[in-house]
Amino acid sequence: MVLRCYISQAITLLKQHERKSVINQYEEIYDYIEQFLKKEYKTEVFNPIKHESGIRPSDIYWRDIKALSKAHFVVAEVSVVSWGVGVELMYAIMKGKPILALYNTNSKYRLSEMVSGSGMRLRKYNNKNWKNMITKHISEFIKEYKQYAKLRRGLTSYQL
Repeated sequence: MVLRCYISQAITLLKQHERKSVINQYEEIYDYIEQFLKKEYKTEVFNPIKHESGIRPSDIYWRDIKALSKAHFVVAEVSVVSWGVGVELMYAIMKGKPILALYNTNSKYRLSEMVSGSGMRLRKYNNKNWKNMITKHISEFIKEYKQYAKLRRGLTSYQL
């Protein structure tokens, strides 16, 4: 089975209000997450930031909902405030999708209580050692996800 991941991250606010160096930093993080999942876990990744092409907001909404529906799990970068990430996370929660939320402790934004209180797997990293920390968090998450998926397959195949 090929794993499918949806990467949820701030796009609009980051582009509107941040310095170019901050935008580049987060885009590097988003790219790293995508490439790591593809290389190490042969995961199909939908990264919405790579599909921003001037299409209508309603088309973006339905495209992203469709991609979220197909995903086995979500990796969300929650260090930058984003209404869109909030919508995506709530949809994923309502659909029972496992979520790994990554928060940069060097962010100028305070982590939302709605995110920290939701029960999703929240892991922190910092600017100093972010690649190693994110690699570790994703690796642990994928290991747990595979155990969960195996157990779930066994439960659904059980016949009374």
